[in-house]
Amino acid sequence: MDKLSILEALQGAHDKYFRLLLEHYPLIPKNELFADFGPPELCDFAIEVHSCAIALGPKARERLCYLGLDLLYPFDNPVDLYNWRVRVKKESIDHTTYASIAIRIDSELKRMRRIFSLEADAAYEAVPTEEFLVSKARYKLVAAPEESKGKDDQPTPVAPPPTMHVDTVNIQYAADSQAVSKLEKETTIGANISNIITALRTLFGG
Repeated sequence: MDKLSILEALQGAHDKYFRLLLEHYPLIPKNELFADFGPPELCDFAIEVHSCAIALGPKARERLCYLGLDLLYPFDNPVDLYNWRVRVKKESIDHTTYASIAIRIDSELKRMRRIFSLEADAAYEAVPTEEFLVSKARYKLVAAPEESKGKDDQPTPVAPPPTMHVDTVNIQYAADSQAVSKLEKETTIGANISNIITALRTLFGG
């Protein structure tokens, strides 16, 4: 399968996953079978997206994860899906966080599609990971590094490790949340969140 075909498969799974995710978002109560777990199809779509990202190669996977692919697709089985839903409820993580990540991923998929259609795969592989992209780090809270005692028992800053470990979604990132919320209000297609976000992603992303 060529890269353009893989991209189409990724986009298709991404679209289905995100729509289903919003329709069954943990903060929206639902009285139905598997209400605490969410639709099991979410895990299948997540695995498809993971697999396509891997098949596109290291650079594509790296750039997509830099945007937050791993935050948007944090599970691939019912146990982790359940734990993710519990966490969203506990921390009241608004859907706008995931919507902004999805929109940014759509834009990168569009860029890849164009580059691959120009047969410029090698050029894409050479692009620095962060170029044109906004890091997922904006959605995370970073624990302050511990201090160690130096001379005269004065705290000495500890240099951060080469790879920053961050694992808490920052639900207070106001700018992105506000942008998505305003776009939702200006999208006159009804009150269904999944329909609104789908339209926004079509207009501004994919």
